[in-house]
Amino acid sequence: MARREDYLTPETLAAADEIDQMLAGMTPTATYQEPVPSVHVNDAIDDPLPPPIFIDLFQVMADASDPSTLPPVLLEGILHKGCKMILSGSSKAGKTLGLMHLGLAAANGLSWLGHNINRQCKVVYLDFELVPRLAKERFKEIINSPANEYFPTKNFRYCGLRGQKRSLEDLALHIQAIKDFEPDMVIVDPFYKLSGDYDENDAGSVAKVLDVMETFSERLGCAFVYAHHFSKGNKAETDHIDRASGSGVFARDPDAILTLTPHEEEHHLVLEGTLRNFASPEKKVIEFSWPNFIYNPDLEPTLRKAGQASENRKTTERLADTLIRELKLQTRKIESQTKLIELLQKVTNIDIGRRKIEAIIKACGDRIVQEKQGNGSGILYSANFELEAE
Repeated sequence: MARREDYLTPETLAAADEIDQMLAGMTPTATYQEPVPSVHVNDAIDDPLPPPIFIDLFQVMADASDPSTLPPVLLEGILHKGCKMILSGSSKAGKTLGLMHLGLAAANGLSWLGHNINRQCKVVYLDFELVPRLAKERFKEIINSPANEYFPTKNFRYCGLRGQKRSLEDLALHIQAIKDFEPDMVIVDPFYKLSGDYDENDAGSVAKVLDVMETFSERLGCAFVYAHHFSKGNKAETDHIDRASGSGVFARDPDAILTLTPHEEEHHLVLEGTLRNFASPEKKVIEFSWPNFIYNPDLEPTLRKAGQASENRKTTERLADTLIRELKLQTRKIESQTKLIELLQKVTNIDIGRRKIEAIIKACGDRIVQEKQGNGSGILYSANFELEAE
């Protein structure tokens, strides 16, 4: 049997040394790798913007200690310049009128629905909703109403776009071209007519439009405000940020979400807000009295429940019957709506406001007689006995 030592002869050991020396002089074979081209990071990700800046917490704290670096507040407690806001509500709830008031209030530096606007802003109003001539009539009514303090001002620029398909990019260029006018706020009414062929129920489709809107806002350096509609049905039991029709993106993207929802009282709305950069404001009750929205701090912000509108109508009709019965008992005509309210409240113990008494008078129809006083100072009210005789 051969042993290991039999193979370790001087000749084999010399051959092994020769092989070791040869291998020691060779360069190891490298593993193949794809060549890596030298490319700038922005070119690699197809980013036309400057490289992003990464700062440490010391710089964050230093910046946060300088209030001059904050964007201006346009709508107190609600909206900064450069941010986005949605105002949503049910169909015909007054969203357009509300946005008209917002634009005029901002341009004049006046309050809007109980929220202060501390300086005069430059406003662009993009109107895809109304016939331009009729929109101008509305603005005239609002400005001329004794309840308002708005004045015509060059801070406000209106653009009627009904029937026109315009892209955000196109509109941004036209706004930038306005001579000596850098807007603080751009208002679009309504959102769905601006966004073109999109599906409001598709999150990706909505997000894409809102991303373009954000780019638009950044390019112009302004706040962006738009109107959107509620989905169908009573919304009293739905969280207010989820009342807008379509994708949930509407509840996540805007910096300020405001809703106008029917109040339990007729001709009143509840204004609610959820905000990204401020604490959520208290709910406010807004009275809708054409052509105005009037902040009413005296009413509780109770939403109208399903079927309550029908019940309110029945209550109004019952109060109309009661009013006619009481007027028939009067020996003289009633001199004003205030006196009518006092008369009804005395016999019913129901709190009745100005809009309520107007609805009651309307429900009375021909059963009530309204006569102008001789001196023109008011209206006299009485029951129509002639109608009963017929």
